[in-house]
Amino acid sequence: MWSRFASHIRDAFSHATAAALAAAVAFYGAHWLFGHQQPIFAAIAAIICLAPGIPNHLRQGINVVIGVTIGIAVGELIFLLPISVLGVQISLAIFAAMFLGALANLAPVTPIQAGASALLVILLGPATGGLVRFLDVIIGVSTGLVFALILFRNATTLHDTAITPSNDAGQGPQEK
Repeated sequence: MWSRFASHIRDAFSHATAAALAAAVAFYGAHWLFGHQQPIFAAIAAIICLAPGIPNHLRQGINVVIGVTIGIAVGELIFLLPISVLGVQISLAIFAAMFLGALANLAPVTPIQAGASALLVILLGPATGGLVRFLDVIIGVSTGLVFALILFRNATTLHDTAITPSNDAGQGPQEK
């Protein structure tokens, strides 16, 4: 029992440490490479890629990119509507992004990221464009995958299963 608990502590510590370091590297990497002042999306993407309990970091990273892309696109499109009430913008953006993310029928992180990204786009405003945010996500996911490859090579694989749509909407990706 104690060895199992100690193993759980080691796993949680290593994943939390990796996520924290990757988030900082992604944040400063996006700032240094692209001059982005607040590359929040880079740090968030790295954290989500390295979340504890994720069996496949590559699949998680791809699903994050898909979800964030949906969320950014929806958030940017909401700014084109003649709606000035923030609460209405938030509700519409989150609904549309999560709906489209769920339609993709991938892992649960896809609609979650779509909704969260749409919310961040609305709250952060149109000052930073969608391309800037997308580049931040690519930096964050790439950083997360590098950390996963280096730190968790024996514990997990980056490419053990293909991404395929699920036949059951609640199941997420299925292994081939």
